[in-house]
Amino acid sequence: MKKLICFLMIIGLCAATTFAQGSPPSQNSGDSRFRVSIGGGGLFSGNFSTWNVEKDAAESNLYRYNSSNMNVAPYILLDLKYLELNFGLLLGEINGDSTMSGNKNFPAQTLGLRGSAYLKLPFTLSPTFSMFPMLGVDYDLYLMARKSNDYDATFPINGNSNAKPIEALNNLWFKAGMGLDAFFSEHLFMRTELLYGIRLQNEMEKHLQDSRDDVNWMLGHGGDFKIAIGYRF
Repeated sequence: MKKLICFLMIIGLCAATTFAQGSPPSQNSGDSRFRVSIGGGGLFSGNFSTWNVEKDAAESNLYRYNSSNMNVAPYILLDLKYLELNFGLLLGEINGDSTMSGNKNFPAQTLGLRGSAYLKLPFTLSPTFSMFPMLGVDYDLYLMARKSNDYDATFPINGNSNAKPIEALNNLWFKAGMGLDAFFSEHLFMRTELLYGIRLQNEMEKHLQDSRDDVNWMLGHGGDFKIAIGYRF
């Protein structure tokens, strides 16, 4: 299943690249010149996953498990007309809910980094507004997860019952969405983006699934809202 999802995403990215580069400029495609933009802003991000175990709670170490990770963070962007690159922080909290009481890892404050690459195809709506569909990937690199008692949270992965967040929680995302630029002048603009996507299992989730034969994992998913001020050269 994971290989099929990766294959479909790669095909989609390749198709979007071919379309964006091969389409000639038109009256609806905006400024045909290659323009570079830089900027910075903030994002609100949500990350959700759900597990189910078929056995009842009395017989299982993990009967039902839900996790969520909410982040608010600053980021910077580099826009190359058909390609947008982002780099920023992740500042948030990871929460877990399960029938097993006393989960020692949750809640935990998290610190991480996110790198993103998106293909985009801009269309001019008016002299002031430009819209663009987006398709791309995020990679979340977790540096720290700290529990409320000021101790570092550790997570189980294969061969290590106390792995650090950077080993256990890192995520690869595939996302799609829409963006809108509102220009205050020829160079200065405000960008808003709304994205939603799916993610592959991290190492902790792989360990939980591999350690039991009755675990059903529902695909991780989440969304982003971004707003930034940019300058177009």
